[in-house]
Amino acid sequence: MAFNRTNTTSRNIVAEILKSAKSEFLYLFDGERLSRDEVLQVIEGLNQMGKSLKCFLNRPKNLGQVPGNLFYLDTPEDLETAEQFGKDNNAHIMSLQIIHNPKRD
Repeated sequence: MAFNRTNTTSRNIVAEILKSAKSEFLYLFDGERLSRDEVLQVIEGLNQMGKSLKCFLNRPKNLGQVPGNLFYLDTPEDLETAEQFGKDNNAHIMSLQIIHNPKRD
């Protein structure tokens, strides 16, 4: 696990970012925080390349696992669906990854 200069774990940093975030969601891509607009730009760019953005929705461990928390984001509507799922399940951390989408085969 990565440590910052004060030896706090990166998970604590993520928790602090989430608390202070203006957005309802924390969009994480390769360890970096993205804005919702940046996520939409990534989706658009990947679509042109025939790739997708895979999204896992996470919620605090004390609330347990969320079934069906994997989404493929190919359109703005897909992102809205994932966000609605997150709101419904108190899951506000979106972990994003570029993938080859099996739905496209």
